[in-house]
Amino acid sequence: MKKLFARIWLVWAGLWFVVMFLLIYIPLLFLVITPKTYRFAHYLRKFWGTTCCYLGFIIPKVTYETPLPKNQQLIYCPNHISYIDILCCGSFLPGFNFFMGKAELANIPLFGIWFKTLDIAVKRESLRGSHKAFVDASEQMDRTGANLIIYPEGRIPADAPNIKFPFKAGAFRLAIEKQIPIVPVTLPDNLDRLDIDNFVGSPGKMRMFVHAPIETKGLSMEDMPALQQKVYDVISSQLKSLGVL
Repeated sequence: MKKLFARIWLVWAGLWFVVMFLLIYIPLLFLVITPKTYRFAHYLRKFWGTTCCYLGFIIPKVTYETPLPKNQQLIYCPNHISYIDILCCGSFLPGFNFFMGKAELANIPLFGIWFKTLDIAVKRESLRGSHKAFVDASEQMDRTGANLIIYPEGRIPADAPNIKFPFKAGAFRLAIEKQIPIVPVTLPDNLDRLDIDNFVGSPGKMRMFVHAPIETKGLSMEDMPALQQKVYDVISSQLKSLGVL
């Protein structure tokens, strides 16, 4: 009975996910024509994602360890345990943001529009493709003033909610090059909300812990492993305190 309810809920939530996207699709097409209007496209995405969450009875609770700096670009680094992480981070992380994600996302019909415009698609199996993606991300930050959301694990670990470590270097390299803070983000509940591998899910809470920014001013590439370790320690400590790990 529990599994049947989970699958009925998935159909319900998935239906709203598609219907709401179709409703915003036409205005979205106009907003992604030029980078000058990407900010409005992002806020339209936030509206879509927030509405989908509430219609799917996913209740967000965002907790900030400290107030985030104003007028400061950031790189958000959340742990990655479910495909719904993207919807939640796009909807509830503050500011004007864009994602870096795997290239396959650009091939999804209709939804792939994000990774052909505002977001950056990366071919992780190609060194040249990965390098180009990070150059594109850097240019996107400079061009739009947006924050970057990147999952430093690269993909959802097979043994999620465990964290895949060591992290990919790109986010940390970019933060050090630009001398901007990295913000660790802990998502403890999303595997319960959506486990696509087993095609189950459930309504409920979606906690998001936005940790204190970690400064990179004065750091060099030699400091990158220590920076990666620090972000890992913050997220894993939070997951352990919640009994997730």
